[in-house]
Amino acid sequence: MKKKLFHKITALTLTRRIIQALSLVLFPGLFISTFSAIKAIYTSIIDGTFSASAMAGQIVLAVSMLLITAIMGRFFCGFLCAFGTMGDFLWVLGTKLKLQRPKIGTRFDRLLKKLKYILLAAIVLLIWTLGLTILGGKDNPWTVFGMLTSLSGWTDLSVLISFGMILLLLIAAGSLYIERFFCRYLCPLGAVFAIASKFRLFRIRKPRRNCGSCRACTRRCSMGIPLYRSDVVKSAECIDCMNCVEICPRDNATANPRPAIAAAVAVASLAGMYYAGNIASAAAADTQIAAVAASVSTVDSANAGPFTNGVYTGSASGYHGVTTVSVTVEGGYITSVSVLSTGDDAEFFSQARLSVIPAILSAQSVAVDAVSGATFSSNAIIGAVKDALSGALSAPENVTVVETDDSAATPTPVLTPTPTPEPTATPDPTAAPELTQTPSGAGPISLPDGTYSGTGTGFRGETDVTVTVQNGAITAIRIDSYRDDAQYFSRAKSSIISRILSAQSVDVDTVSGATYSSNGILEAVADALNLNYSATQSSGGRGRH
Repeated sequence: MKKKLFHKITALTLTRRIIQALSLVLFPGLFISTFSAIKAIYTSIIDGTFSASAMAGQIVLAVSMLLITAIMGRFFCGFLCAFGTMGDFLWVLGTKLKLQRPKIGTRFDRLLKKLKYILLAAIVLLIWTLGLTILGGKDNPWTVFGMLTSLSGWTDLSVLISFGMILLLLIAAGSLYIERFFCRYLCPLGAVFAIASKFRLFRIRKPRRNCGSCRACTRRCSMGIPLYRSDVVKSAECIDCMNCVEICPRDNATANPRPAIAAAVAVASLAGMYYAGNIASAAAADTQIAAVAASVSTVDSANAGPFTNGVYTGSASGYHGVTTVSVTVEGGYITSVSVLSTGDDAEFFSQARLSVIPAILSAQSVAVDAVSGATFSSNAIIGAVKDALSGALSAPENVTVVETDDSAATPTPVLTPTPTPEPTATPDPTAAPELTQTPSGAGPISLPDGTYSGTGTGFRGETDVTVTVQNGAITAIRIDSYRDDAQYFSRAKSSIISRILSAQSVDVDTVSGATYSSNGILEAVADALNLNYSATQSSGGRGRH
């Protein structure tokens, strides 16, 4: 009997440990990427910016994870979660160290398990809905954990002394004394999966009439579920670790399909959906970038852009290493940005690439928004393009990209030049090219010749412009910065500026589908020229851009 029991324990445990080790190496960020995907879908819906094609990767990942969990249970938590693997390792370590562990009563344990639902509700309300930046970037433990899975994370002092690192150490300490401490009491994604798995089809069965008095299953349960009270394990806390199945001396704990088959199917499905999500994100990014690049190539060649033609490479540090890009300049404009290599996780980098590169191509500038939930990868792309453009046209040394925190609503990466006393300004490669018009006669603008700055309010924040006036006419309008989504702003920019230059007035039609961005530009131009302007309201309410 002992020989049989030893063999069964070894087979199941060894398989699970191998899968956990492979998951830690192959996709250590799957925890945070799944949670970020759910966040991205939620925030885009309440902001009215949801786009199924643009968010294909996040949709595939989030929906498939929730669907598989609803059918098979929380196999992700028991087999694939790197954070859970860390907890298991620390629990075993604490056992080897023979630590004196507290005994937590069933009622108190059940009460503590409600904390993760409270934490999830707080995150959804305060961070996702209201946009507070608490627990953002290196201030949250799961981001720091993901960074520490690579060597570069251990050499970054800002990571090692961060608030997120302090929280991670506290979680690690708790895991030494309470098995699956974070999973039981604090994991917000675990709360999501617990809700999804409440009525799962896969269940472990252990008829109590066949049980003895050993309660071995309860003692071995990673999540502290009182299994001796149930004929069927219905608790949403069950992570399908199979400890109860392998420890039962009477083989009374069983599952249909068999645990090994169920684990293989669930893990293969979850891993497959992870890679499918990355492929979908990459395909969506390719499509978006190609579309924007095509629009840039149609710019009037008579108005040369500010850059020197050529192909340039640049690099910058991201979440897990260095990102290197190739930037192509034709006709003075950035026509292509290609990623040559990156050390970042595919799921985060795809999100950043999908939005940041099209935004840079549209704005002809690195003054674009980082992607919330993928800020490190966003800043890596922005920094690498800026580095490349320094070879196309020398940028002032005092221009810097301000890094923002990850996993939270983030401000626009801004360029912060320090004024210089030089009489002739050096062209800045990060500035968007001006759209110009040569006046045929005196125009209607009653201002002296010169350049004027103005600010307007778009969908997500302020839009800043510089307007050039010559002989009473508006001859050039340059976008200095904006906070709106690139896909809407780029749609508004070229049409609105052309209409203003043609009409020599801000009394022009807004662009359908980009009303707020159109109003932001028009209001900024009116502000610069001291003109009266009343914003046109979108007929679609808050959800319409």
